[in-house]
Amino acid sequence: MNILLLTSDFLPNIGGMASHALELARAHVQNGHRLELVHPVHGAGTDHIEEMEGFRVHKLFVDNQTPKVKHILYIRKVRDYVRKLQTSSPFDVLHWHDLTPNCWTTWTLRHDLPLVWTNHTSNYLELYETGAGRIKIKLFLGHADAIISPSNELYEKSTATGIAPERNFYIPNGVDAAKFQPGNSFGVIDKDYGIDPARPVIICPRRLEPKNGVEYFIRAVPLVRAEIPDVQFLIVGGGFPDERKRFEGLLKDAGQAHDVFFTGNVPNSAMPKFYALATIATLPSLMEATSISGLEAMASGLPLVGTNVGGIPEIIEDGESGMLVEARSPEQLAAAYLLLLKDPELRARLGAGARRRVEEIFAWPEIARRTAVVYETAITRWKLRH
Repeated sequence: MNILLLTSDFLPNIGGMASHALELARAHVQNGHRLELVHPVHGAGTDHIEEMEGFRVHKLFVDNQTPKVKHILYIRKVRDYVRKLQTSSPFDVLHWHDLTPNCWTTWTLRHDLPLVWTNHTSNYLELYETGAGRIKIKLFLGHADAIISPSNELYEKSTATGIAPERNFYIPNGVDAAKFQPGNSFGVIDKDYGIDPARPVIICPRRLEPKNGVEYFIRAVPLVRAEIPDVQFLIVGGGFPDERKRFEGLLKDAGQAHDVFFTGNVPNSAMPKFYALATIATLPSLMEATSISGLEAMASGLPLVGTNVGGIPEIIEDGESGMLVEARSPEQLAAAYLLLLKDPELRARLGAGARRRVEEIFAWPEIARRTAVVYETAITRWKLRH
């Protein structure tokens, strides 16, 4: 197929949606499809095309200094650019990856080509909580020929908003099982951050966004150290400077600021080295789809402690590839960490189970194959309507 991906979140941004778009594009190319990716950017810059791994990235800059009209300018520019690409080399399908404003952008393209949306966003879950929000969801997505949800929670809520089963699909996120694997060398990462590789490390690969629950990881620190004082805690992810300042205050007040490392944003290419340093990985999330960072940790052979929310129970088999705890509970997080820290055989068994589960279900070529099947369904639906 000839595929167009559209996402406003892409490299050099750090985050799950950007990583998903990159890995899906790579896998589509690996599976034999032709692909172009359009990446609109809010801000000043010069439009240009970047060559990547078998596909091209079209970066379009939309000045964001005029808030009242920025969405209109964005929609018009992206629409016109897609139509220009479509004229020179027609696409079979457009697959977009964020809610607004690209829901309106794609609405203007609904007669041009079939449309597929992947639901990554926590905004969707927030909208779902109110009647007015559910009406907005229908308005935003009524023109999509197919909707992909990376968790059963999102799939079920799509169904509950009235999205017909024939255009509603569940496909989890994936992971590069060759890039992330047990035994990667951590190189100089430990020295860069002052980490002692001879002592246990619990890694939380999360941006500091409130929905990611990092606060509860921070509050678990003194509970763990009350029994095992030499544990180190590593938070890999940035953004939200006010949250970081608050977390550092919580640690200082508890006398636990030592050996808690905040890396800020790091490129995904460096993440295997961070996982190689770790003893345990954790997702203390309050809401989640299928966590890509969780899958990366599992592919790296780490036992994963995650909260029982969203798509996390779909990647963790409790007691087989990790442990599930309730959200907003530093006590349950700490109890799970301590159990794993005290039992090397349990850590090894769950880590091996995590790696095995990734290989069987979550490798990107398989995710891309299933996504291409959805494209075929969307194309058929679009043709029937046109």
